Amino acid sequence: MTSHPFLPLGASFDPLHVQVEKPYDFYAQVRQEEPIPYSPALDAYLVSRYDDVRAILSQPEIFSSKDVFDFRMEIHPETIAELMKGYPYMPHTPIGCDGAKHKKSKGTLQKALSPQRVRSMEPFIREAVTRLIDAFIDKKEAEIISQFAYPLPLEVIFTLLGIPEEDRDRVKKDIDYMQMLIDLPLSKDEQVECARHIVALQHYCANLIEERRKHPGEDIISDLIRYGFADDDPRPVAALVDHITGLIFAGHETTAQLIGSGMVLLLKEPSRWQTLCEHPEYIPQAIEEILRLQGPAQGFIRTTTQEVMIGGRSLPAGTRLLVLYASANRDECQFGNADHFDMQRQSNHHLAFGYGAHFCAGAPLARLEGRIAFEELTKRIPLIRLTPDQPLEQTFSLRTYGYNRVYVQWE
Repeated sequence: MTSHPFLPLGASFDPLHVQVEKPYDFYAQVRQEEPIPYSPALDAYLVSRYDDVRAILSQPEIFSSKDVFDFRMEIHPETIAELMKGYPYMPHTPIGCDGAKHKKSKGTLQKALSPQRVRSMEPFIREAVTRLIDAFIDKKEAEIISQFAYPLPLEVIFTLLGIPEEDRDRVKKDIDYMQMLIDLPLSKDEQVECARHIVALQHYCANLIEERRKHPGEDIISDLIRYGFADDDPRPVAALVDHITGLIFAGHETTAQLIGSGMVLLLKEPSRWQTLCEHPEYIPQAIEEILRLQGPAQGFIRTTTQEVMIGGRSLPAGTRLLVLYASANRDECQFGNADHFDMQRQSNHHLAFGYGAHFCAGAPLARLEGRIAFEELTKRIPLIRLTPDQPLEQTFSLRTYGYNRVYVQWE
């Protein structure tokens, strides 16, 4: 590890524990006292202010995404041995590659998630939302994450990918294990178990790719093959497997947290929910404010490709940065009354979906799912409220922030 001056704030940054309950308080302190401290735990500088974060995201040729998920978690040799039974990680998903490879990867995904296809999903999404609400509305109570926020985007991405209904439970289980390995400090045995599920998911996706080559359909996997996504790659199946697993992972997790965090923010002050019930036309703006104030993405790693100056600090090539979207979105210099939820906030140029070349290709779909979810919930359960005296258990990793469980009830 390179020698650095260990600044107090950077040294206190405990990625998986200290910030679990109040990450935003820590981010505010960093912005005010030391906007780019060094964290020895990550061997990375934390970038906290809006202007710095946006500048980094605007220059992907200088700030590489090649190590976007490298949070320096300890991976046991036995885990690596198990993962070697599957397909190697290949930086083909748009979030994890640069230059021409990124341009091709994102371009292919944007074709597959064209505005026409996203719009065409609205009737299906509304039907899925209605079906999920029907399952619990007469019970007068629900755990909104597991019964609504999580299964909705999972069903949408499974449908877009063309994953058969009879396979979805096993794929969901495998994805849960993948998330655990990426996000949580686990024992050796737990890591190995997660690795087995990841390998099983990879082999399942490889079989699905082979099936789509023989019998293409109107789904994203068929589109990736049709558009020649990995034709020029020496290991095209590995590239496609990596892309598909990444789509399943990213296609449900962040949207689930958007809906869950939104419910908490809206129901903590019942007047907010009542306003949306009376004015559903405010829902799109409310979603943008949810994304700004408590968006799912906390931050990602970038690596400098040359000597740079950030926030008055000179950093050499090869420097790792944790770019904190969540901190930038509460920067007082960019957003007035930044810690306040204002569902009619004007000029809400948040960075919850990133910025520039790496702006999230799935953002229109996530916004559509969120809008329909809140439209139907406000229409059908206007008297919904948070169940009193519950501990709102938050899930926090270096990537994401949300809630494990949110209980609600209504008359």
